[in-house]
Amino acid sequence: MSKIRIEAQRKTWETPMANNVTDVAVALRESLEELGWKFQREKGEKIYSRFAVILPLARVAYVFRFRVTDHLDDVKFDTWEFRFGHKGDITFLAVDDYRFEDLDIVHQLLSELVERLPRRPWDFPLGQRMEAGLALPEWGNARRLWQQMRFDVGETTPKDWGPKGSLGKRDDEQ
Repeated sequence: MSKIRIEAQRKTWETPMANNVTDVAVALRESLEELGWKFQREKGEKIYSRFAVILPLARVAYVFRFRVTDHLDDVKFDTWEFRFGHKGDITFLAVDDYRFEDLDIVHQLLSELVERLPRRPWDFPLGQRMEAGLALPEWGNARRLWQQMRFDVGETTPKDWGPKGSLGKRDDEQ
């Protein structure tokens, strides 16, 4: 009898981010280039609901997608921005179609990404939380989800934080 190969279950990980969507997209692209991984950039859209008074309003968010074709078996990294209320955007990052065996490689890319962002992705400043809504569960969810990916979320962004890559250079120029 021939052997039957059972395909490993693919998973999705999605988290709110404390950075704006363009910074996340730039840092993600630079991280992939730094690691020397082959990838394809794609565009997409994500539909979400925003509430005005008590009526849900349909909205569409632009998605920056990076499909990794090297080191990972067609894993997608998506980032987009939602506005739940009248003000205050929240950026999200999703890793789609990864397997448990890929977790170390995904963690390697996420570690590189964190080093390239203007602040730690789980470290939401008070102003951002107040603008989007203090009671939103996204603030606590981000810490929990990054901790699940083996990051030390007790670390806040140091005052002298200087991200690697072009985002660090851009901050120095201002």
